[in-house]
Amino acid sequence: MSDIPRNLKIFTTYWFLTGLLILLLNDFFFKEHYGNWLTGKLSDFSGLFIFPLFWTAIFPGHKNKIFWLTGLMFAYFKSPFSQAFIDNWNSIGLLSISRTVDYSDLCALIILPVAFSFESSSDSHPKISLNPIIPLTIATFAFLATNSLPTTCFQDSAIYYVKHYSRDSLISDLKASGIYATTSEYVNTKYKDENWEINNLNDSIYSLIISIGDFNSDDNTVKISLGCWDYNTKISENDLDKATLERQEDFVRGSFEKEVIRKIEKNYH
Repeated sequence: MSDIPRNLKIFTTYWFLTGLLILLLNDFFFKEHYGNWLTGKLSDFSGLFIFPLFWTAIFPGHKNKIFWLTGLMFAYFKSPFSQAFIDNWNSIGLLSISRTVDYSDLCALIILPVAFSFESSSDSHPKISLNPIIPLTIATFAFLATNSLPTTCFQDSAIYYVKHYSRDSLISDLKASGIYATTSEYVNTKYKDENWEINNLNDSIYSLIISIGDFNSDDNTVKISLGCWDYNTKISENDLDKATLERQEDFVRGSFEKEVIRKIEKNYH
């Protein structure tokens, strides 16, 4: 390995390869089968570890700038301020990107000093006899690989009846709860804004279509039906077997109940 440039040797260290493996396994397997808060954090930590190392290896003279920019870009991306950029970028139709606004994700920034220190001492870390072009190429794929976001719909309707609300007051409460929802033209309905798209419900659900309508005006009951969702996964829609689909349905219901229904009930009480 003596003929390999020093800056590229970091791609063959156990630490870099382990971070890359965790990122790939998490994005392609763990998120799909065990989507929860931990899988969301794993991608943040592993990605923030190898991303600045990747660019520092390519541009070794700009280490400090790369690490600072990585931290600032991550904080911006995880904030609501980046939503306009994400929407505009996704409208191009090239590489779809998504994220959930969760300030607890910023805890992953603590891995940057670890990566910075590791890069400084990478010469002393054990390495695998491997052409660095291989992990470099795989890392590039991991960074560019987009969420396939297959649109999946409930075969059996998932319906919730919420008391003490009219349709308009419930929509108003949704907005006041900080839930990022916009009207959707998914299907033609009685009301122009009956269908709503909830974006970035959590790290696994990129968007969820819900239908909101008055059910019983006598006792102020609103009917909410769950429609289709885009699951934050790199597994194509054609590869979704019955068991995986059932897990997704259970996860979507549970997430909706936790992130929406409980907030609505809390606001009422």
